[in-house]
Amino acid sequence: MQEGASLLTGVKVSEVNDNLVRWTLNSGTARFEEGETRIHFDMPEMSFFENNRPASRLTAETGFLNMTRKDAQLEKKVRVESKTQAMTLLTSRLFFSSEKDKIWTEDPVTIYKDNTVTHGRGFTAKPDLSEIEITRQETTTTGKQDAKKKK
Repeated sequence: MQEGASLLTGVKVSEVNDNLVRWTLNSGTARFEEGETRIHFDMPEMSFFENNRPASRLTAETGFLNMTRKDAQLEKKVRVESKTQAMTLLTSRLFFSSEKDKIWTEDPVTIYKDNTVTHGRGFTAKPDLSEIEITRQETTTTGKQDAKKKK
């Protein structure tokens, strides 16, 4: 650990507006560098809320939160599970802006919903995976298909 750095354990950071929790970020360990506005997390878990009810959950291996701008970057095995959209998104790096209420990446993404798998490169969405815009997309459907062709 560098001089001037603080190691924190059992960290929980939240944003609350008008008595409504917008999001929480939990991490077993975190590092705060003296003079920086970023907190670096190991195994961060973010939860996003709509009307104080869980809307989605985001996990990653590493990441940081900029305390001044209230935005985050999460990396390595990033997973977003939307409870409201019944959808899961996987990627390698993801950005979050509290001010814009958006998550996004330019990296490849895979989205699972029902029997549909969507691959893309680059996307933007609300943290609950609603209002998704995928830059370059390829969708496949899995499941039973009728092998007989009607003549």
